Amino acid sequence: MDRRTAQTKNSRLAEQKQVFTFFVQDMMFGLNVDNVLMLDQNVDKVQPVPVEEEGFCGVIKFQGVVVPVLNFAHRLGVPSGLDVKKTLIDTLKQTESEHQQWVSSLTESLQRDESFHLDLEARDCTSTLWLRQFESRDETLNELIKAFAEPHAALHQVGELAVRQAHGQQPDQIASHFRQQAKPHLQKMRTLCHRAKEQIESDMRQVLLFVTDDGKTPRYALLIDEINDVISYDASEFQSSSQGALAQIRRIREVLTGIFSRDDLQDCLFFDIDKLAQHDVPEASQA
Repeated sequence: MDRRTAQTKNSRLAEQKQVFTFFVQDMMFGLNVDNVLMLDQNVDKVQPVPVEEEGFCGVIKFQGVVVPVLNFAHRLGVPSGLDVKKTLIDTLKQTESEHQQWVSSLTESLQRDESFHLDLEARDCTSTLWLRQFESRDETLNELIKAFAEPHAALHQVGELAVRQAHGQQPDQIASHFRQQAKPHLQKMRTLCHRAKEQIESDMRQVLLFVTDDGKTPRYALLIDEINDVISYDASEFQSSSQGALAQIRRIREVLTGIFSRDDLQDCLFFDIDKLAQHDVPEASQA
């Protein structure tokens, strides 16, 4: 390598920024890798403190020093990945419960030879839209939710058939036949719900990210959901939030230093540890 080539290479390296990245839901955030002091999984050691501030979780000791802990997502006023996973588990429980009740209600309607007032066809069921729209970066979870569609559709088809056959038939016989036909589909849905909940619960532990100004002393710790990687970006791949189009949105400037954008990667929302510490999220009513 000649001297000029070496100088060019060194110049490019000098222009690159090493960014530590992590995810909040499907958004990738990053901070200067020099601000990363340590990662710690001992989230249970966070001690609550009776102080109300957006995203403030409490304090934790780092080598004898008491350090404030901030929930990164809550500091920004958005749900964390943990919040989303808890909501998803509740949705799965509700979906399972609703379809158990659906089978019981239809069985009772058939026995009494009465009209059925719940959604009979799968296309009208709220679960169908949810299943169609569901997407996760967890491929195992995606497959489990995708597999849910088959027994769900089959269950509704069995119900439709029972209603069509009910006219002129013995109500108890039709109801009993429907219950037997519905049982394996309902059981498969329960199994998939259980496996999906286990998959979600297996990845619900958060991580503490200690940030620093000087490379030695912790300034505060961030409670984050999912670590990604350290990524190298060129200066040309950065768009500042204080200049250009992004500067028009005041709240972007309050939170982000800018955005790193590359064709082969998801955009990285780059923040400054000073801005995050000083940032005060407005009340929703003031938005």
